[in-house]
Amino acid sequence: MSKSAELLTRYEEQVESIWRDMTPKSRELCDSAKRFTPGGAVRSHSTGTHLPYGDRVDGCHVYDVDGNKYIDLVLGMACIMGHNHPAIVAAIQEQIPKGLVTYKPDVKWDLLAEKMNQRVPSIDKVWPAFGGSQAFMWAIRAARAHTRRDKIVKIRGSYHGTYDDAFISPPHGSPGIPKDRLNHLLFVDWNDKEGTEKVIRENKDDIAAVLTEGFHTGGALAPQDGYLSFLREVTEKYGIVLIFDEIVNFWLDHGGTGKLYDVEPDLCCYGKGIGGGIAMGLVAGKDAIMNLFNQEESYRIAAIAAHQGDPLTVSASLACLEIMSEDEISRINANGEYMAEGIRNALKDAGLRGFVSGYGNHQALHLTDQTDVDDPVTYFTNTNTPGLKEAMSLFRRSLINKGVMTLENLMHVRASIPLTKEEIDFSIGAIKETFLEIRPILAETTPHLVV
Repeated sequence: MSKSAELLTRYEEQVESIWRDMTPKSRELCDSAKRFTPGGAVRSHSTGTHLPYGDRVDGCHVYDVDGNKYIDLVLGMACIMGHNHPAIVAAIQEQIPKGLVTYKPDVKWDLLAEKMNQRVPSIDKVWPAFGGSQAFMWAIRAARAHTRRDKIVKIRGSYHGTYDDAFISPPHGSPGIPKDRLNHLLFVDWNDKEGTEKVIRENKDDIAAVLTEGFHTGGALAPQDGYLSFLREVTEKYGIVLIFDEIVNFWLDHGGTGKLYDVEPDLCCYGKGIGGGIAMGLVAGKDAIMNLFNQEESYRIAAIAAHQGDPLTVSASLACLEIMSEDEISRINANGEYMAEGIRNALKDAGLRGFVSGYGNHQALHLTDQTDVDDPVTYFTNTNTPGLKEAMSLFRRSLINKGVMTLENLMHVRASIPLTKEEIDFSIGAIKETFLEIRPILAETTPHLVV
């Protein structure tokens, strides 16, 4: 066994031993869950040999069935108003006695649509969905109906939910999705204006829509050199629908990332974040396209579901819009920048090379000797470097042992309304301590990352 493999094995044994002692009830529940659920406990990513079973959540904290308390620096990547925000809880409790699903027009939906129109410059009309994946399914369908074209342009390394045309990736596709779906997709790189322009120009008569985030989640990477403005110009030139994914990053600015970067897309998709903890989705945008959702029109798309726009989720979303004022978003963003600076100092103190990228409440750690990363493919390549990938997996597991939860498969952190500077300082201390733990491993596996 090589020295690096020996160090990794020894560290994993230490981390796992602490974890098993902390979570005996969770271990039993994970084992029993496999009887009736594929793979056992329902979560998309693994944490050690078993997952922590949640008991309750509150503010920026998660409590498991073993009595452990964790600071949550992820909150589903979007619910930055925190768990169980009192105003959201009150709105839900007020609605429950009135009914969960009415199958009738509801004044609250009309108010939500009006408030989104007032808040986001690019929105004329709004249509309800059940979540981000469904919002993208309907947005893509509307773009194709509007342009009467089929091809979709995606940014490599992007995630827009699990609808076939939003999810499938080259070169081999995805299990369960017909491979010929790739015939309708074109791929470009984030922040690559020259390459993106070439792909769009050469396929302009076949492209229905370009899908993008306003701020890229894969590495928390901002658009550079006017990339979003360029996308707006080139799509307008060729009559292509520009669709923004606002599911994760809507709360970076009072009017979303379109307002943040002064770009108006044709359509926006919203998801979990706008529901404040309840599953919610919206498609919103310009009249010319949104009229395709009008069920009274003869030429329209199929975009109806029994429970869409139900008063419970609408009540929660209205509360979110009230909570997330311009001043509140500015305050949370300032705390996010404070956390980012703390992580930068922790890197320096631990003698590791890397940097933190992001904006406001959304930040990401990059362990690399590069001075900048401007596209998600490079970010994912760096994070999956042999040795670093395994060390960072243990890094996240060790952080959980210390009471700090980050995203399980990426080193992303989010500031939230209830997260105080005291909790940020505690988290940064845990991060620094864990950097020092993995430094000897990185010195063997990826020595270029050690100062």
